[in-house]
Amino acid sequence: MFSARIKKGVLAIALASLTVATPAAIADRSTLALSNSPVLAQGVCSQPDLQTLQAIVPVATDHGSHATGVVYDDNRVLTAAHAVAGGGQFFVRVGDAFRAADLVMVDHAHDLAVLAVDTQLIRPLHIAGLDPIEAQPVWAVGYPRAQSIMTSMGVLQDYREGALHASASIDSGQSGGGLLSCNDGAWELLGMLRGYGAYLQGDHYIKIENHSVSVAAATINQFLHHYH
Repeated sequence: MFSARIKKGVLAIALASLTVATPAAIADRSTLALSNSPVLAQGVCSQPDLQTLQAIVPVATDHGSHATGVVYDDNRVLTAAHAVAGGGQFFVRVGDAFRAADLVMVDHAHDLAVLAVDTQLIRPLHIAGLDPIEAQPVWAVGYPRAQSIMTSMGVLQDYREGALHASASIDSGQSGGGLLSCNDGAWELLGMLRGYGAYLQGDHYIKIENHSVSVAAATINQFLHHYH
């Protein structure tokens, strides 16, 4: 594991889900917005391509919770358990419309959940099978505040207790989104976005910029294997 760079005792994880209007009231905001996209050497991924980004989808519930999910298999979407907790109906946006989905697997301890929905022609995103590498480039992808998809680039800072800490910035609504990495020119899911770092000031938490926390791929694979 990496050496910790975050001071223990002051760090908390602010879960990055968002409560907004129900899916019928969410406007279609399909414009792609990229931020902090790096330019790397030829032959190395520079930023997630559009086909890869199609596997990152908006998720919502009838209680007004808005989050993000990752298509990891045909008709299966991984998302954060806290983002769908308490919901009676679940929705995933595939293409231009929200589709009804079924909650088929959940692990509250590791903040993981799986929704079943017709994902049509979306190519599933491969889940990484190797351990992460310190300081490797990563891209956080999700739908902040029920708006357009956003991609931010950073580096992996720490890996401990099943959590990946990265300098890629995220915001509310990106819970369940993808922390992506490039392996030999192919994009894969290194982790699932869960929240951002925060520190306690008085009686409330202050967001730490450029710091996101994700559930590691190894934990995701264990979860999927156990329930399958």
